[in-house]
Amino acid sequence: MSSGINRKESVELAKQQRNSSGLESAGLYPPEHRPESSLRNLSLGILLQAFRDVVAPKKSSNKEWRLWRQDALDWFASEESYPGSFQWVCEVLEMNPSELRQWLEIYLLSDKDRQRELARKLTRFQIRH
Repeated sequence: MSSGINRKESVELAKQQRNSSGLESAGLYPPEHRPESSLRNLSLGILLQAFRDVVAPKKSSNKEWRLWRQDALDWFASEESYPGSFQWVCEVLEMNPSELRQWLEIYLLSDKDRQRELARKLTRFQIRH
């Protein structure tokens, strides 16, 4: 008894139905469509500036630095995903947000000597392009 569809066609039809009914995503930038290097450089610049705002005050008033620092800490804690947000930057740079937050938590809980050591390592921070 033949229904007009062979086994191979049946398997292909099942795959198509599964793919068309699901809400699967390849992510913001699937592997075959990595973001341009200029976008990755921008994202890296945003991330490094946020780290600098937390770890290295510029020659400005302590009040300004405290505001910048708190703004950066809020940025790291945010779960929003719009261009320029922490989640977006992590997606573009293909980084794990939890690992970066863990580093930040370790930094904040460390003594001054350990913070200096962690900040020195941060200055050598590199992202593959």
